[in-house]
Amino acid sequence: MGRRNFNKPIFLQHGRGGNFRADNASDALSYLERFWRGDRTREYRRAYAICQSALDNLASAESARDYVVAAAERAGLLDRRARIAAARGYREPLQA
Repeated sequence: MGRRNFNKPIFLQHGRGGNFRADNASDALSYLERFWRGDRTREYRRAYAICQSALDNLASAESARDYVVAAAERAGLLDRRARIAAARGYREPLQA
């Protein structure tokens, strides 16, 4: 099972004001299964499928990341503030 980390983590909105840090396709798939609160759009289904493929070493980790970011942006679930804070050296958010 492929568990290659993304070059950069993805920060996704979770709950009220919280966020979820996805470092690899497994983390992203967990978010998609457990915490996704948007519609199950075509982008969501593609992201889900590519994450599964990345875990089976059939797709790259970065492809999975790109699809998750696209789906999260469309659904309004991408948390850019957490990524900026982490880049500036502030305490990184906890993963749910």
